[in-house]
Amino acid sequence: MKPNIARRSFFKGVSAGLGAACLTSFAPGALAATATKIIVPVENACRRLAPLGWRDLLLTVSGGALDITASNLELELLKPLTINRKVEGFGDFSIAGKAAVTPGQPNASLLYHAFASATVVSNGKGSELLGFPTLAEIDALENFIYGVKAPTWEELKKRAKRGTKDLDIGVVVFASHYRNTPDSVHGKHAELCFSRTGIARVGSIEAYYDGKLRTFSVVDEKRPFEFRVVPRRFSAYLAVRTKGDSTNFGPQDPLNGDADLDFWVPLHKLFNGDQCIAGKNLTVNMSRNVQNDEIAQFHRFLSREGKPNNWKGAVLEEFPFTISNERIASLANDERYGPGVLLPLAQEMTSVAKHNNIPVTFPVYPTTAADLQMSSLFVIPGVVPPETPAYEQDAEQNSNRQQPEYTNVRHKVNADGTITNLNNLPDLQKVIQAGNYQALHYNDYTGDGWVEASCPQLADLVKFNQAAYCMVGLPDFFPKMTQRDLMLWSEKDLAKNVSASLWAIRPLTLSQTRIAANINLPIGFSIKDVTITTIVGQFNGAGSSEVQVPNGPLMRGKVGLPDGSPGLFDPGWDTSQGIHYTVMGSRANPAAKLEKYLAGYSLGSPFIEDAKLCAALGSYWPGVAPDATRTFQPGKQISGKPYPWPTVVPLTDIEIGSAPLPNGTYMPWDGVTGPTLSATEKNVAVYTNIFHTDYIDLIGTMTAALTSKISPEEYKARVLAMETVYWNLGIHGERAVRSCHFPAKANPVERMVLPNSQKEVNMILRCKAAWAVLNFNIVQVGDLAFLAAKKEAGPAPKEYKMDGGQIFHFHVFRWNPEKPETVMPTDFRKVTVEMLERATFYVSNNSVLMKNNDGQWKWGTGLPSK
Repeated sequence: MKPNIARRSFFKGVSAGLGAACLTSFAPGALAATATKIIVPVENACRRLAPLGWRDLLLTVSGGALDITASNLELELLKPLTINRKVEGFGDFSIAGKAAVTPGQPNASLLYHAFASATVVSNGKGSELLGFPTLAEIDALENFIYGVKAPTWEELKKRAKRGTKDLDIGVVVFASHYRNTPDSVHGKHAELCFSRTGIARVGSIEAYYDGKLRTFSVVDEKRPFEFRVVPRRFSAYLAVRTKGDSTNFGPQDPLNGDADLDFWVPLHKLFNGDQCIAGKNLTVNMSRNVQNDEIAQFHRFLSREGKPNNWKGAVLEEFPFTISNERIASLANDERYGPGVLLPLAQEMTSVAKHNNIPVTFPVYPTTAADLQMSSLFVIPGVVPPETPAYEQDAEQNSNRQQPEYTNVRHKVNADGTITNLNNLPDLQKVIQAGNYQALHYNDYTGDGWVEASCPQLADLVKFNQAAYCMVGLPDFFPKMTQRDLMLWSEKDLAKNVSASLWAIRPLTLSQTRIAANINLPIGFSIKDVTITTIVGQFNGAGSSEVQVPNGPLMRGKVGLPDGSPGLFDPGWDTSQGIHYTVMGSRANPAAKLEKYLAGYSLGSPFIEDAKLCAALGSYWPGVAPDATRTFQPGKQISGKPYPWPTVVPLTDIEIGSAPLPNGTYMPWDGVTGPTLSATEKNVAVYTNIFHTDYIDLIGTMTAALTSKISPEEYKARVLAMETVYWNLGIHGERAVRSCHFPAKANPVERMVLPNSQKEVNMILRCKAAWAVLNFNIVQVGDLAFLAAKKEAGPAPKEYKMDGGQIFHFHVFRWNPEKPETVMPTDFRKVTVEMLERATFYVSNNSVLMKNNDGQWKWGTGLPSK
């Protein structure tokens, strides 16, 4: 496929800035090898940390043998130790580790585990450590581990073998993070994990590295309506290319066919100086290129489709049509971070697009209802809206996205330059469908690109140079959650008849998606390189097969690796996808093979456009998107047809703004007030009208202050509690057909061209969507209403336990599908929804109290365990 921007034109106008941004980030070491001994920064780190509890900690875990204040620290770190893994934080330090530093093996180095593991937070005597390593100090320790017994080039070549076969060696860039047992590649012990894909995140305020958690923070509690930028660290390694091998390096969660695919796997870290590879004085240069060409791609789409278009040609390579490099992210020049940290620019996350100070617009052509999804322009030609919801089957995974899938069309630029916010018009939908106006473009500063490394001293020895694929993605509302955690939990821990229809969109991970990076980027990513998003361990670095259990506070969450991101695209969250045909570029050719690649330009324009859709449709990407299903009217229409989505991950009334915080203030995560009961009409709920809700207008009112506190355990408990409610409404398995309250004409499931099992899943999801969640709260054991409900229900089944843990309170109702909503005559931004049937639940520890309408409380049925 021809690149959208020629390489020379991509660099035009930015080369000077690129040199400054990239090369000075390593100052003074990027331009010349350093003579500083690599033990020195490690000594400095140990000297700083020792009085903060670290000397006591390492003496305790080593039985008094390891003193990080020793006069000859190098000898101290290399000597053999007897390690007490019962000390808090060290339970999953690999049993292969026998010293503070094992040359070439971070996983087997006690000091590295102490520095890099988020389970290590106390001094071994019950008190919290008073300080923690910086990211630069962790990087320096890595350099020491790889360089203290620096291998020669010949020794590295000997290591680069699989059996008797010599493997290709390359200079390869990886994103990395030290992960505890549950999230490591092999799931046996804590492990340094690598991926050739890394994810940074946009934000409006500066980054903050939380040393205790060993990761970057998303929120600032003092500034709850701001989002911190989240950097992503990259490092250069000598790596080998080899077939998948789950017993050696992985990948994490291997798939059938991995043994036939090529993986680049770290062998030896590269860094400046003469202590990396014996006999060589290395200079390692790193650079980045990042771009966002969503607006440019949108106008190219208009031209291809023969639509009215007011921007063409070379101007599309200029700002704001194509946004690049320092306007998005640069390699940080910060001594706290060390080299290779991709740092997004802190700035407003959405802004009016202007070219030479003139607002950038596009002509809105007359549309049909099929072109609109909740007031957003849907931009995938040839896609036919479904007759009835098929949920995940509607994701159009084989449709080409050469432009943003959704575009905002709700801000009209008038002839005199003034702007009319169409959201303020009661006939918004008709105005958009009529078209024939100029809509305002908005910038966002997400993007994708690459980070690459070069080393002149190795140029004649290494013929392969592989850049990492990088994304600068959306803010993170659930930093403690990962797609992988939810995927494994639902696939392995839950009963099949529960997990089968638990998700409308399954939490599949980007790390398990065998897909190429953006082949349109000038770096030249190959469509054949489909393992770039996988997570691997070090080559020949696997430790014991014994499963070791973490015994400190376990930090599980996103760390900028692809197991935290979704692996389905509609259009996506951190990135989207394009498709490519191998023969003549045509799907019409029978010999053509469809191949996919990641493409940031296929997301919504601006990104906030798609964020609303993803959230409103049942937490479309479970690990990243909040569930705003219940914030808006349940009978949503997509492409002019009713398409209700069930609530999957309920947010509390406080989190969606239906109720205030204890101090009386409201803090809905997206700035939108949730539903309430009508003050004047019985059995009527009042909602914010989703068709007049535009997240662009709400920038500055969004917050992750509350959602970021939700732990993985609570998140899963909410999901199961919601499923328990559906289960007790009779919506599961074959019973769903009998209990679904949609009229037959609205639910022609039998006409779907789907396997019978999937038809049943879609029926269950459809029937769940017949019910809406009006209220969801967490109550305490002593709550008076809860105690009264227990008393009225009488003695509980003996296996029930509702005396501890969280108790979830639900108020749900069945809405009228024949009249899904009524726009309020006094406020078109509000709609009313009739409640035909109501039910109330208390759910805790798979124990259920329930009451239908105004009936009596009774004990319900917990979810099956098998």
